[in-house]
Amino acid sequence: MASGIVTLGADGAFVRQDGTGSVVPAPEVAAVDATAAGDAFCGALADAVYRGLSLVDAAAWGVRAGAVTATRPGAQASLPTRDEVASL
Repeated sequence: MASGIVTLGADGAFVRQDGTGSVVPAPEVAAVDATAAGDAFCGALADAVYRGLSLVDAAAWGVRAGAVTATRPGAQASLPTRDEVASL
């Protein structure tokens, strides 16, 4: 079966895998600039899948990375470290 992820901005993400859909909620943050939030999501998702997390858990990690990123202005300078994502 095919898998897919749809990002939902402040609402998190939707993951479909093996015929099952899961909503991954986003943490509430004081958003400032969402410029690189999608990039942060994709990078964190790839990192989490590489580390062996399930697709749903990887999406949750990506959502958190995107949320941290949205709390800061700019693009590259707003990307969080792994510790910053973990502490959210």
